[in-house]
Amino acid sequence: MRSDGEQMEMIVRYALDHFVRDGYTATSMDDIAAGCHISKRTLYRLFPSKIDLFAAMVEEHRHSMLVFPPHDPALPIEVQLAKVFVIDIDAEGEQKRAAFIRMAMIESQHVPELAEVMRREGGDKSKAQLGVWLAEAKALGLIDVDDPNSAAGILMDMMFGAIALKTGQGPEWPGGGNRPSYMRQCIRYFINGIKHG
Repeated sequence: MRSDGEQMEMIVRYALDHFVRDGYTATSMDDIAAGCHISKRTLYRLFPSKIDLFAAMVEEHRHSMLVFPPHDPALPIEVQLAKVFVIDIDAEGEQKRAAFIRMAMIESQHVPELAEVMRREGGDKSKAQLGVWLAEAKALGLIDVDDPNSAAGILMDMMFGAIALKTGQGPEWPGGGNRPSYMRQCIRYFINGIKHG
């Protein structure tokens, strides 16, 4: 018998694939329960609503976008930030990340609550965690920033702020097909600035 935690992980993984494939609005909680071979009662006990399930999916997705390894003073801060932003990810992982964002952006046009969940559970929490990580880097003398929380917001905007529905075909990532190079350049500009001398 699975624990609640194991069941929740299984449900989130299944729902994530289902929502990406069929869309949030086209997927019912009945579909999720049937696909996971659990009762609706169990599903609603673990996730009282579909929006709660979506919030858990955003949390899972957030961990694929940003990780916060311990600081390593032996590594240049640029290298550490590349790890934080999971720049070196395989093609399949990148496709999964992009597919979730595409689905969430498109579906949030029909269900405005999704945008609020994405902001609250995704962007706001990511920015707060990055602010803590940058404050720790500052305390270790690895960076010199006046306000780590402000710096976190600036860096998040540089890395993710240009994701937009430019063509109506889904979100387009800044940097396009050469996204890792673009992200490394954002980090370099953030760390070094653009003023000469």
